[in-house]
Amino acid sequence: MAYRPYVVGVQEVSVEVVERLKEGASGETLAELLGVSRTAVWKFIRKLENLGYVIERKKGTGYRIVRTPDLSPYEIATICRDLRLIDEIYYYTVVDSTNRRAKEVAKPKTLFIAERQTEGRGRYGRRWMSEAGGLYFSIALPPQLPVEEIPKLTLTTGVAVAKALKAMLKWPNDVLYNGRKLCGILCELFGEIEEPMVVVGIGINVNNPTPSNGVSLKDIHGREFNRLEVLRDVLVSFERHYFRLLNGEWEDIREEWKCLSETLGRNVVVRTARGNYEGKALDLDGDGGLILDTGGKIVKIFSGDCFYA
Repeated sequence: MAYRPYVVGVQEVSVEVVERLKEGASGETLAELLGVSRTAVWKFIRKLENLGYVIERKKGTGYRIVRTPDLSPYEIATICRDLRLIDEIYYYTVVDSTNRRAKEVAKPKTLFIAERQTEGRGRYGRRWMSEAGGLYFSIALPPQLPVEEIPKLTLTTGVAVAKALKAMLKWPNDVLYNGRKLCGILCELFGEIEEPMVVVGIGINVNNPTPSNGVSLKDIHGREFNRLEVLRDVLVSFERHYFRLLNGEWEDIREEWKCLSETLGRNVVVRTARGNYEGKALDLDGDGGLILDTGGKIVKIFSGDCFYA
């Protein structure tokens, strides 16, 4: 199945045009701004309406946006203009997986975002419920991190998201609120072996229905959330923490992860490819591994599923 995105450059003039339309502008003014014909302006207006904008038309004065959609590629581009990690937006009404699209397009500094995913994935290929009302997006990063640093990136992303959402963390990649899953994170490598790219996938329960072990921002606070505001807060936090990681601040980030952790100090069971480990979670290792006291033996686990005993 072919998934057709709306593709919008963060610095495109069309983004400025949408901002102008919120104040009101004539077709002639818009044609001059876009450098196109009045017919092309009309088509652009229809495109915006198809995205959910409500546009008022008044003879002699032109067009004015009277209501914006909860999320659209143009609104997203506006909040990304001051970010260094995003140059372009790929927006889908429905898609199989934003991580999959990011790996297919393989364009760094690009945000892939969908209203709904049909094959959203977590770790080990598990399905991530991705119904309308949530935030499901992936950021394709430039090849700046060595392969061995990717576990640190997953944990750094967790810190960034948890801070933005005022939530807690479960090793290695879950964001929790009162023990229930609010957000999942999936970092994947792709591209050339010498210079691999990384895609960071983030799924946040905002206003969407959730499974029994999940929770949404709407559930927590008893009200609908503006998804654009949530996305902005998470992207700003992610970019700040990402550059901190690049600048050698991992040890500080690790301490922040430990402060936000619901895992440390608890009895856990960690399922790995080599078997299960049960014990008390003591610490987060400098490489991102979880240190367990299994009852007389200290073990370090780099990858696995963590369950509270």
